[in-house]
Formats: sequence, C-alpha cells, structure tokens
Amino acid sequence: MSKPKSQSAMRILLINKYHRAYAGPERLYFDTAKMLERAGHQVAFFSMAHPKNEATPWAKYFAPEVEYEGQQELSLWQKLRMAQNIIFNFRAKKNLEALIKEFQPDAAHLFNIYHQLSPSIIWALKKHHVPIVMTLCDYKLASPNYNLFVRGKIWHHGSGLRCIADRCVKDSYLKSFVCAMEQWFHRFLGTFGQVNVYIGLSQFLIDTFKSLEFPYPIRLIPQALYPFPDTETPLPPVTGKNFLYFGRLSAEKGVATIIRAMSELSSGEKLQIVGFGPEEERLKTLTAELHLGDRVSFLGPVYGKPMAELITEARAVIVSSEWYENTPYALIESLAQGTLVIAARSGSLPERVLDGENGFLYEPGDAHGLAQKMRQVAGLENLDVVRENARRSIASLHPDTYFTKLLALYKSLI
Repeated sequence: MSKPKSQSAMRILLINKYHRAYAGPERLYFDTAKMLERAGHQVAFFSMAHPKNEATPWAKYFAPEVEYEGQQELSLWQKLRMAQNIIFNFRAKKNLEALIKEFQPDAAHLFNIYHQLSPSIIWALKKHHVPIVMTLCDYKLASPNYNLFVRGKIWHHGSGLRCIADRCVKDSYLKSFVCAMEQWFHRFLGTFGQVNVYIGLSQFLIDTFKSLEFPYPIRLIPQALYPFPDTETPLPPVTGKNFLYFGRLSAEKGVATIIRAMSELSSGEKLQIVGFGPEEERLKTLTAELHLGDRVSFLGPVYGKPMAELITEARAVIVSSEWYENTPYALIESLAQGTLVIAARSGSLPERVLDGENGFLYEPGDAHGLAQKMRQVAGLENLDVVRENARRSIASLHPDTYFTKLLALYKSLI
C-alpha cells in the first residue's frame, strides 16, 4: 500500500466481537486498523474481553467475556441471562458509551458483533450521533441462521418462525427461538435502520440479502489483501506435491469432502489440513475410518511466513466450502501466490475462480467430482499459465483500492 498524501486526521472506532486472530472478519478488522493508522488517522477498538486479545489501551472498556458453547450445565436463570445478552447486551452498550465519551469518534465501523456484543451497541452509537458503517461478514442481519447452513445443507430462509420449526440454530428449538426473538425484537425497534451504510464483500452476498428481503442498500467493497504481495517477480516452480486446506474446521467448510476425495486417489497423494475448530475431532475420526492416517496430516493453526510457505509449496489449495461462502482469505491468498486453487462452486467463490482459467471448480459436497479435479491438477500441462492467471486475478483487491473507497465513505458521513 502506497503512502497516502497528508489529509485531516479522523477518529475511527472499529468494533468486532473478537480482538484476536480468529477468522476472516478479525483479519479485515485488524487490516483496516493498520491502513487507517498508517494514513495518520486515530483508531480505537471496542470488543469482548479475552485473555488472548491483542494488547490495546481501549481494552479497559471491552465488554465482559462470554462464551455460548459448552454451557449445558448452566442453571435456567443463567441461560435466561445469556439469552437476554444475545438479544440486547446492556453491559456492552454501557461500556461502549464510556469509550465514546473519551474517544469522541468521527465514525464507527462495525464488523462481526453477534452474539457477544449484540445490536445494542448500535443504539449507543446512535445516542451519541456517531455515523455507522457496517461490513456484512455473513448473513446474520437477513436470517436468524448466520451462515444459512443447517444439518449439512443450505437453508435459504430469513423467517424466524421457519427457523424455530427447522431448528435452524445448533439443531436446537431453544437456541433457534432465542435467535428468532433477537430478529423480531430488533426489527420492531428498527435497529438495523440506524446503520448509515452497509458494505458487502461480494456481489453474491448482496444478491442473497436482497433475496431474503433485507430492506437496506448495500455497497460493494471487496476486502483488501494487505499487505499486497509482489505480483511482478516470476513465479517459482511448484516444489511440493501435497494438497492443502487451511481455514476453520467447521461443518460448513466441507473439509470432510476433501478427506473422502482423498480415499479415491492413489496412495502417493497427501493432504495437509491447517486450522482448528469444532469439527476437528470428527475429521480425525473420519480420517482414521478411511485408513488415511499416513496420508492426511492435521497441522493445527499456522500463521505468518510458515503459512505462506505451505501455500507456495502446495500442489493445490482446496477451498471446499459448502455454505454460501463470502470471499475467504484462503482463496485470495492462494491466488495471490500463484498457487492452483480447487474451489467448490459455492457462494462467492465462482466470482473469483473461473474454471480452467485461474483455478478449478467442482460441485460442493461432491467428493468424487473433487477427486477428479485433484487428478486433473496433477497432470496439468498449462500449469504456468493458470498460475499466472491466478496471480493477476487479485489485482482489484489492492489495499489502495479498498482504502480509497472506505475513506471516501467515512468522509461522506462526517
């Protein structure tokens, strides 16, 4: 990213429920902060307290830590309190108001705020007349089910009643009811109408929100790849022979499909899996059941230079998402490094991957179809052409493009 020209500094408040490396929304949250600070603007953060958070002087205002997974042993009263905080977290709102009074932000930019912070924080910002920009990282504002994925299948609905009937949240009537109540409550209050501008990272996400009758306009601003890689130096030869998956290990990411595809390939093919998540043990069990223990490696979380080296050395990166994926960093980082990508034809992935040109596509959940693409990659004759096309295809994700649009957006609201 080039050094921006001198301009009047703004005070921007960035809000996200996690203030540590966790998933794509957190990376965009931190990258946006780095770009703003590099350009001379002041940044404050509001998030949830956690012992693994990145250090910041604004942590004194963070909302208390809360975890909704693995809470079966709680009393009925404790569960009711948790449900209330999901719908409207009064403590988060109070803490944010104290931060606003000290920092006096010119604008606030929200990323992922559910369920730990809750939409209550929108009212804190509105009370103090702070313009609000919100990046839509998933489908939560259009549906009680944030990823539109239920029991291994796409669930394309926005109705709270349908959510309860289908147990659309964690296969639970109670959790589905709480999320439906959250939707109804904030629609009644008009909470989401208080946001000045919504940002969508992909056209697919914007179209999906429209199909679910989301009533507010959304502006397309794809996330930046920051820092932007060198795209001029000749690509090095591919030295590795392993296929690679990296990302969250959760059901909607389709990692089980890759493991099943591996069982159709020759014994010489190997797969590396990088990441962590709730499906890790189930995926390891599946690997053992298919007798792939010597061919499938679980490397845990890997970051920085070691991760970049794994991508560069891979024969191909597999982006196996089976939900309506929203431009994951795993995809754009791989394309940027000229690594072959085999992606599911899901969500926004076909916006970035053109089959046979800069990568390869298969039908989501189709292990046999994926295995065929993996064999095709192994014998590819125009390998260098596809790799160079991949690298060129991310030119529109330069940080200067993202930052210029974002800055203009902030200024238009101040």
